[in-house]
Amino acid sequence: MEQKKNINELDLFRYMNNELSGQEYIEVEEWINASEENRKIAKDYYELSFAVTSLQFIKRSAPQKALENVNKQIKEKQFRKLYLFVQRVAVILLLPLLTLSGFLLLQPREKTPVFYLEARMTPGMIGSTVLPDGTKVWLNSSSYLRYPNLFSGQTREVTLDGEAYFKVTENTKKPFIVHSGNSSVKVLGTEFNMDAYSSNGFIATTLVNGSIQFNYQNEDDTSSSVIIEPNEQIYFDKKTSQTQVSEAYIPKDIAWKNGQIILKETPLSEILWILSKRFNVEFTIKDPAFYKHSFTGVFTNQQIERVLEHFKRSSGIRYKINHELDQDGEITKSQIELY
Repeated sequence: MEQKKNINELDLFRYMNNELSGQEYIEVEEWINASEENRKIAKDYYELSFAVTSLQFIKRSAPQKALENVNKQIKEKQFRKLYLFVQRVAVILLLPLLTLSGFLLLQPREKTPVFYLEARMTPGMIGSTVLPDGTKVWLNSSSYLRYPNLFSGQTREVTLDGEAYFKVTENTKKPFIVHSGNSSVKVLGTEFNMDAYSSNGFIATTLVNGSIQFNYQNEDDTSSSVIIEPNEQIYFDKKTSQTQVSEAYIPKDIAWKNGQIILKETPLSEILWILSKRFNVEFTIKDPAFYKHSFTGVFTNQQIERVLEHFKRSSGIRYKINHELDQDGEITKSQIELY
């Protein structure tokens, strides 16, 4: 939040009453801690909020005489600002409130309850969501993301099964951590793509900008970490716990979130994996020699037949599509045979 003298009063009151969540809460906390003057303003607002709460309690439970005294003061000081009025009311009610205020001030502030949300993409679908801190996440087909309604601790932690592109809101005081199986990615504020389907034997993380720390568990249960830089990809083999860092071709790795398929001398095995995710299909290869082929091309919001025709024209690989239908005649899964 920008350093400024005047903050939105409503946000301060909502902060005092635990009514803020996500990025709003972080911004108000940062503003309060930015200067002694801001802390004093926040303290004044807390006292004001407490006085208002106490007044409401007294109006519900105090004797009629106390209420008459309060109302008299209201009539005499109608021209005064709300802040000064409530302070005066608090003084008038000081004695009957001593026990009540002592009790309330000693109680822990009621925290916003934390619960978990899930974002799921059905096979063949791509979507996006915004996390409580403002981080934007794009989810690929058949992907799952679990995250809290509020990042209340010292970190911002989510769990991913699938592929996602993260545009993380920077907060140097609260690292952002993505968990996937026995590995995780830790960042402060950056953009990266993470391919981490639990059904696969690997995790591939590509960094667009900033820096990330990839943490993983070795075969002997010890922990290791690798720092990667922009335009690098780290490939983690789940079976062997081996990692490999290489130069990434960013347009290809993140094309899916824009509905594109970008190939650059891409091996057929990798292409089939991309197509399987994008179109919810399964492939059968009749001739293992096909895996020697690699392809180049750009496909934007194209049907899978367009990609298969590209295979056919450039390599002679033919295809046959078989659809599985449900009771309503809708396609549930497609089998594609390459021969």
